[in-house]
Amino acid sequence: MRRRLYNFNRMSKVYMTNNIRNSFYEIVGKRVLDIVLAFLGILVCMPVFVFVSIMIFLDDPGPILFSQKRVGKGKKIFYLHKFRSMKMSAPHDMPTHLFAGSDQYITKVGKVLRKYSIDELPQIWDILIGNMSIVGPRPALWNQTDLVAERDNYSANDITPGLTGWAQVNGRDELSIQKKAKLDGEYAKILREGGWKALYMDMICFVRTIFSVLSADGVMEGEKMVRKDIDDYGYLKHFTIDVSKDNKKKVLITGAHSYIGESFERWAKDCYGNNFEIDVMDMREVSWKEKSFKGYDAVVHVAGIAHVDTASASEERKALYDKVNVVLPVETAKKAKVEGVKQFIFMSSIIIYGEAIFGRKPYVIDEHTDPAPKNFYGYSKWKADKKLRQLSEENFHVAVLRLPMVYGRNSKGNYPMLAKLAKCLPVFPNIKNYRSMLYIDNLCEFLCLLVLSGEGGIYFPQNEEYTKTSHMVRIISEENKRKIWITKLLNPVIRIGAYIPGKTSTLIHKAFGSIVYNQKLSVYDGLDYRVKSLNESIIHTEE
Repeated sequence: MRRRLYNFNRMSKVYMTNNIRNSFYEIVGKRVLDIVLAFLGILVCMPVFVFVSIMIFLDDPGPILFSQKRVGKGKKIFYLHKFRSMKMSAPHDMPTHLFAGSDQYITKVGKVLRKYSIDELPQIWDILIGNMSIVGPRPALWNQTDLVAERDNYSANDITPGLTGWAQVNGRDELSIQKKAKLDGEYAKILREGGWKALYMDMICFVRTIFSVLSADGVMEGEKMVRKDIDDYGYLKHFTIDVSKDNKKKVLITGAHSYIGESFERWAKDCYGNNFEIDVMDMREVSWKEKSFKGYDAVVHVAGIAHVDTASASEERKALYDKVNVVLPVETAKKAKVEGVKQFIFMSSIIIYGEAIFGRKPYVIDEHTDPAPKNFYGYSKWKADKKLRQLSEENFHVAVLRLPMVYGRNSKGNYPMLAKLAKCLPVFPNIKNYRSMLYIDNLCEFLCLLVLSGEGGIYFPQNEEYTKTSHMVRIISEENKRKIWITKLLNPVIRIGAYIPGKTSTLIHKAFGSIVYNQKLSVYDGLDYRVKSLNESIIHTEE
């Protein structure tokens, strides 16, 4: 049963630090307890440390500990320590919650360590040196800006983070960002009041943590996040998408000679055969309005103007973008709705969130990220995205796919350019960047399953792995029987080039910038669409 501690009126003696009222207990008493208990904890747990270290190394040879950037008191960054529970082959320089299929990277020993929070024990050292306390808000990851911002509303960032805390014993990983921050705020308020009530609350957190850890209550590993709710920014909505492969669907693809449209039609016929009857309509002439949509179960709209050099486009070109990317899909959806079509699928883009920037931390898009297009192409996609979802009703499901870069054999855009470089250059810079990408076969499988389900919503399909440009270049080179030297010696040249105005910096940002969807957005219960891994997709593309 959850216990609430509200409205403590009696205030203990307080001190002023950076305009924050800090109690004697917080400044002195709590720190003394932390030092004493942390020192005793290290002595008592020493045999456990030795045993766990040996098991980790035997299971997967490599470092025993790993450090991770976290947000400390006053939002200062510090390095938190844990026992390594992930394999050495797991993606590096990236928080583990950002890549999909995390279960495949967790070692056998690591699963036990994480289940019972044994991997957290090295944080006793962080407590001893003063970066953490035994009880306090769990330190946010360096890129959890949403949690940090929400904690600001409750002044919870102004107290020392803890090994366990009030939010931890009231739901742990099951809580929303808002709920966690509110509970952390409750604890911060009582801590500043000090006295026996603050000590009592610390004791409650400590004791309940022991029972919570033993029962593994509230731990969510590799959780599945499902479709977006129908709103502008989206909050994840948990339900299972029902896909019956016995369904038969009559589908109209609106947009002829589209790479996605033609690939989807071919994939559906080759892999699903009798499940689909597909027609294609050319949307370049107004005569499309005269064709009846009656009898179709779904309309897959792929007509549109692709992302080109928007910086040099004329006003007439911009107006054409609006006409083709906004007006046309909205008119098509309205016609489909009036004539009894049950599902309308629209290809939106990751570009509605902005563009990749080289030289900065990875731009990680999650369910709380507001769309912020940086050019008129992005604005056109965002306007259509919003207008189409407003048409959604119980009997007319609008599905919006906010696609990252799509690539595959005969694709257009950045991938062919990168492939040419990989086939001719002897050296290539080793830049650490991360991009969400989507192989065309994975997209086509996603579309087939989505049409069979008949569902609407906002979706973020992407490959299971993020793409690093230099890694992709290496695979392309190897597949073409070439050797290429990936070296950091060229990195300074790339960094300088990023500041040169014009096409040079634009190409560098496109090639080496980082922009990714949080992988949790892309896993849907019922839509198992990732039929090819990154390596397999490049091999198939280069065959």
